[in-house]
Amino acid sequence: MRATFRQPKAKRKPLDIPDAMAQRSLHQYSERSGKGKAVSGKAGRSGDLKTQEDRLIVDHYAFRIFWSSEDRQYVGACAEFPSLSHLDASPVKALKGIRDLIESVILELNKSGEAVPSPISERPYSGAFKVRVPPLLHRRLVMEAAEQGVSLNRLVSAKLAV
Repeated sequence: MRATFRQPKAKRKPLDIPDAMAQRSLHQYSERSGKGKAVSGKAGRSGDLKTQEDRLIVDHYAFRIFWSSEDRQYVGACAEFPSLSHLDASPVKALKGIRDLIESVILELNKSGEAVPSPISERPYSGAFKVRVPPLLHRRLVMEAAEQGVSLNRLVSAKLAV
């Protein structure tokens, strides 16, 4: 069981999601050992330094568990902290590991006065975004929308929802 520091790929990292952890040193948050304790502090299972607010905010983050054939373990990842992950033998342990790691990181960020990324689920969304497509695709979509008697926006929304 270990956490790894993965350099975020430039194409995958959205510009509007701050990752304060990406500016930290590799050694500060890259390795974990023991029962839920991070090397950088004692915010693991002891609970001494955790606040109720820190525990609650972790529940609001977007976690994902997937199998890594390269590592031959499950990877726990958090969308709001793309440079952090946790490897473990089971999906349940990978989820617990990444949750504990994120909780420790939030505690460290709060202690140092640094900004904690807001959970994606709590950010406001307007429902509008601009997508650039090739002119031929634009024309084809407009024609398809006209044939169906709907607006281009409704056609594209329906296609994205599938």
